[in-house]
Amino acid sequence: MADSVKVNSRRGSALAHRVTVRTVRRVLVVANQTATSPTLVAALQERNTHGPVCFHLVVPALNKRLRHWVSDTDEAVAAAYARAEEAAAVLMAHGLAMSFEVGDSVPLHAIEDALAGFEADEIVISTLPPSQSHWLEHNVVQLAREGFAISVRHVLAPEREALAA
Repeated sequence: MADSVKVNSRRGSALAHRVTVRTVRRVLVVANQTATSPTLVAALQERNTHGPVCFHLVVPALNKRLRHWVSDTDEAVAAAYARAEEAAAVLMAHGLAMSFEVGDSVPLHAIEDALAGFEADEIVISTLPPSQSHWLEHNVVQLAREGFAISVRHVLAPEREALAA
């Protein structure tokens, strides 16, 4: 929360008083298989304890290489949309204000596209464990930290949660 001074010039007087301005933090969440993981839910709930937060979930429409190469993305987009709807319902059931979108199949492009329409203060990237995560294999978290001028937090789903996803 930030304080600001407002001047009331009613009848020529300059009466200054403090006005508390509530700022809503805007957090871009990027997840796929871990979008409903208890670890991600807990991390977002923790963000909510520091004041009002608006979350925007992006689920990349991941696709097989051949399907992507021949521009056959319908199945990937439908699967991502279903996962995003399910995740938004789970997160909202935990008291988290949430909007969502399906993003590009390349997570960094999905982040960039989402930031064009959602001015985030922070990015949260949720991944599977290193042994199962293509995103970690391709350094998505590190590249996001280097490529975007806002804070990037990594939420790592434990092995047991990843198996349930």
